[in-house]
Amino acid sequence: MNINNYIESGIIERYLLGLATPEQGEELLYLRRIYPLLDLEFTAAELRIENKLMEEGAQPPVKIKEAVLQRIKPEKEWKDSSWSGYNSYEHTNFHHHTYIPIDSFWNRRITVSIWWRCAFIALAVAAMALAASTWHFYHRAQMLEEILFKLKVPSVNQSAP
Repeated sequence: MNINNYIESGIIERYLLGLATPEQGEELLYLRRIYPLLDLEFTAAELRIENKLMEEGAQPPVKIKEAVLQRIKPEKEWKDSSWSGYNSYEHTNFHHHTYIPIDSFWNRRITVSIWWRCAFIALAVAAMALAASTWHFYHRAQMLEEILFKLKVPSVNQSAP
């Protein structure tokens, strides 16, 4: 396979724009693992498309930008001024900075429906009941096996007729 002809066919750009068929996409991803040149060209094509979109992209209206920034920028910031010897907080207003609060990866929360919680609890109770009954019937079978063994094997003290 001539990798240069493959690159020049435009398959990378079609894939990045979402115009490639699923088979072409799978083939491209497979060939990227085999040919490092194809992987480099893939990254370069991504940058070319991104730069082209940024150059030709229209700027949003100023009112929309201001509305979005107002929603994400805190109006009033509180900072700890305990360094001055007092445990008070002083009010500061940052009009010239835009702060975007970003939660770390570990602070994510997942909410679960009450029905899933109930189903999980019921499943846990059923699993514990199954484990307890298995343990009970296992020991019961061991006890019955010992009784049968005693019945089949004659006692040493009994004399044979």
